[in-house]
Amino acid sequence: MNNNSKQQIYFGTDPSDLSFLPLGMPTYTPAKSKRKGAGAPVIQIPVPWDWVTPDGVYEAPQAKLCYYPQYPEIRFSGFLQRCKKGPSELMSIDKRGKEAGRCLFLGPVKAKGDIPAHVVGLVVGADSPAAQYVAEMPTFRGGRLCALEYSTNEEAGEFGMLEKALQGIVGRKLVTRRLTSDGELIMPYTAPNGAGLTLEAMLGVGENAIPGPDFDIWELKVVKQRALSKRYSHKITLFTPQPDRGWVTEHALTDFVLQYGHVTERDDDGNPVCYYFTMSDIAKTGDAASSTRLVMGLEGFTSARRFDANGMIGLYDRQAGSLIAGWSFMKLLDHWQRKHNRAAYVPYVLNKGDDVDVVEFGPLITLGISTSFGQFLQAFHDGKIVYDPGDKITLKDGKWKPHARSQFRMNLKDIGAIYEMVKQVDLRDPETY
Repeated sequence: MNNNSKQQIYFGTDPSDLSFLPLGMPTYTPAKSKRKGAGAPVIQIPVPWDWVTPDGVYEAPQAKLCYYPQYPEIRFSGFLQRCKKGPSELMSIDKRGKEAGRCLFLGPVKAKGDIPAHVVGLVVGADSPAAQYVAEMPTFRGGRLCALEYSTNEEAGEFGMLEKALQGIVGRKLVTRRLTSDGELIMPYTAPNGAGLTLEAMLGVGENAIPGPDFDIWELKVVKQRALSKRYSHKITLFTPQPDRGWVTEHALTDFVLQYGHVTERDDDGNPVCYYFTMSDIAKTGDAASSTRLVMGLEGFTSARRFDANGMIGLYDRQAGSLIAGWSFMKLLDHWQRKHNRAAYVPYVLNKGDDVDVVEFGPLITLGISTSFGQFLQAFHDGKIVYDPGDKITLKDGKWKPHARSQFRMNLKDIGAIYEMVKQVDLRDPETY
């Protein structure tokens, strides 16, 4: 389990493998490995961790994940440092830290009251019944994380629980609704995100900002369609991080949109009352004739496994060459690691009314399985992922009212660029899943 020179436990190949855990903000330090091809920084991600021991529960304040994108590997480190009573007998190299057959159990605990979301871990020896049970599971692989199997009446297969839940939703005409985190149902709910919140509400999922899957092991994403009889490609939003570098971090959004956006509405006297900043305000690579003032660049990227942790995606003033808005790789990774390694894209059609919107979900589900941050960067480099902003300011009562919408998007037909596996499921045909 931790029988290596650095006493680190192998957890996977990418932070998104652990998206079900409440991870902290990534940072990086220069790598010290002498292995051929190494040299890229080590990215460290704090993880709030408590050890469960026979003597009680103890915090491991130095617990962290070490991400080596050049291999790629995620390893668990610092799990005994400054811990008052951790499982040192089973984890320390000078005790039983090389013993084969030990088993580490771990899982997330949701925030409750003043107690933040965290992870709990338990280590048992090879001779324990729990370790022997795990070793006999058909899905068990030594030295790897695997889901704990137990007796259940649920359908077999990782899609089983979601499939069963969706069967009771697809094909129904539903008034859009919103289920709050405290269980209050708001209906009708006519905001632009009504379809997604309706799906979550029908599945019993209340609004929350906690990292982790929406339902069972799946992140849920709704995809607007013209009809539900076939799959139509449509742009999907991957995530919406705000820039953390450049001029825009020191100025108001209103100043940015006024300077780099365009007018979309005027009053009766011809004065601007609404501005937007969209893709049309960003020059395409190599378009020297464009009149737009900004150009986008990808800095510090070589390949999906070779990138500078200090790199970024940036918007530059074409004339001055200065950085106007930048998204550091650490900021993007912090958001991407929360994107769940399994995503279900559920189609819908929406009929808007004067007071009530009605949504219907379809049976043609697209599943994306196993992603990585390197794949995200590669897809952006290849033009399959685009920055597609919708920042807006509106003049009301003599004051500009800003609305930020910073989003990275791609076409549904291109999601194979960010997933190791894509499955197209038809809920009417069990053989497809």
